[in-house]
Amino acid sequence: MIKKLDIEVSTRIAAGEVIERPSSVAKELIENSIDASASKIIIYVEQGGKTSFVIEDNGIGIASDELPLALERYATSKIESLEDLENISTLGYRGEALSSIATVSYLEIRSRLLDSENGGLIRSEGGKIVLHTISPCKPGTRIQVDDLFFNLPARRKFLKTASAELRRIIQIVNDYALIHPDITFILFSDTKKILEHLPAKNISAALERRWGKDTKLYCSEFAIDMTKARLWWNPIPDSRRVIISLFVNGRRVQDSTVRAAICGGDSTAYGEWLILIDLPPQQVDVNIHPTKEEVRFRRSQDIYRVVYANAQKIFAERFSIQPTNRYNNQPHLSDFNLNLENSTGDNYQNSSLFTTKKSSAIDSSLEQRSASPIETIFTPGESATEMYNMLDKSFIGHTARGFLLFDFPGGLAVIDPHAAHERILFEDIKKSFSESILTQRLTIPHEIPEAILPEIKINKKELLSLGFEVLNNKLIGVPMIRGKGHLAPIEMLRSTLKGLEIETTPEKRDMEVWWRIARLACRDAVKLGQEMSKEEAMELLLRLEKTETPYSCPHGRPTMFILDNKKLEEWFER
Repeated sequence: MIKKLDIEVSTRIAAGEVIERPSSVAKELIENSIDASASKIIIYVEQGGKTSFVIEDNGIGIASDELPLALERYATSKIESLEDLENISTLGYRGEALSSIATVSYLEIRSRLLDSENGGLIRSEGGKIVLHTISPCKPGTRIQVDDLFFNLPARRKFLKTASAELRRIIQIVNDYALIHPDITFILFSDTKKILEHLPAKNISAALERRWGKDTKLYCSEFAIDMTKARLWWNPIPDSRRVIISLFVNGRRVQDSTVRAAICGGDSTAYGEWLILIDLPPQQVDVNIHPTKEEVRFRRSQDIYRVVYANAQKIFAERFSIQPTNRYNNQPHLSDFNLNLENSTGDNYQNSSLFTTKKSSAIDSSLEQRSASPIETIFTPGESATEMYNMLDKSFIGHTARGFLLFDFPGGLAVIDPHAAHERILFEDIKKSFSESILTQRLTIPHEIPEAILPEIKINKKELLSLGFEVLNNKLIGVPMIRGKGHLAPIEMLRSTLKGLEIETTPEKRDMEVWWRIARLACRDAVKLGQEMSKEEAMELLLRLEKTETPYSCPHGRPTMFILDNKKLEEWFER
């Protein structure tokens, strides 16, 4: 039997569509403050916003007698007629946010118009108004949301941990602070200030503050007819994700067309993107999603073209390679981070390079691919001196592309020096994390970008246990790790924070952290095409022989291939 739902049930269903979690409250109320022309927005949260969420602004405020109307569904000051839906220039317009928030929480609003002597106070419980009176208050609006989803336990139990919900709120605040650099944003969590964005000169200055002064900003601006796109990219070296903060006419949204334009080229788009698209309001429909997080473009092909063109310009700048004279820029032995001290001598620990070794659980997860082993290259029982002499006689040279060639008794070995060196550095770092981690003090403290300061405060104990030391928002110490090469301290910190965010299980956390740092350190590996001397090539092979998994690099690419002598003879019909 079909029955009409009770008004209380239907109202809660509608509220649940608009408000999904504390970050939904943050998004809706921040947008309201921006629409109210606020120049300062302060947010207080407890338990990631699940227990309490408070937002204060110095905007135009709400008249006391209009406060009850503000809590009614579909009551708004943004639009009046159907035609207005075709020309929306504000972030809010449907009049659902405050009503939905009130329905699933204990809500209090204090507001005062800028030119009014008195303000107003209204309180509601589950959408029912329990108090409305005149009250003295500051100009602007203060909204307090307590016990979110107290009357929807099914929704409440699916909320994440307080730290996870706080991260979502931080992301929203960070994003709006970028595109509104003239507004001050301050965020407190459990009475502690964890974020403060003071006014910046422009978006690029705000991005520099967020991503760090040492980060090169890649940006591009391009327009097709009335559609304009501005893109900024921070290519995070160890990232495995494409993180896009997209704003269409100032509205924070998600869109598959834009993501396809970023990821559809030949270049790797991993990292953080800020994308601003401006177009006439008539060319975009913002009224297609309950939380307004999706839009529909009237000419989606223009959106794809303008974003794609910008992305390609950025990729061209990022990946352009200036030709160098290889004979005038000979690499020095120190460039390869190799150590020749243990290359010869009887103290060399022999273990056959071409004997299959047991891979660790981590190596197995990296989709290892190994070359066919040949047992006769290193003869068991050989002294270190004999093996070194054999390598000395076996080295042929390198190909025009840069691959190393060794003629061993069992066959011809073709080695990728870059992949081989990546494997060496990777296992050096892995060994460092298996031992007790020491802290290396930095000679010059590094200023920490504002964007990651909240994460540092959330993970302070974990970072300290991993060897990081922070004092007065400056990085003063990093883990003492072998094989990290020229890895920048802030990049190490970013990678560690990403690892802590992805893996929260204590026994797996350290594994995720060192894996990310090791991948990042692989950039210090010798580049394919750099000319290597015989001694350097021999040392590289000897160090590779000592690794647990010599047949592949940490990314899964092979380090070598062997052309068996018997196979060669068959090919030449010998």
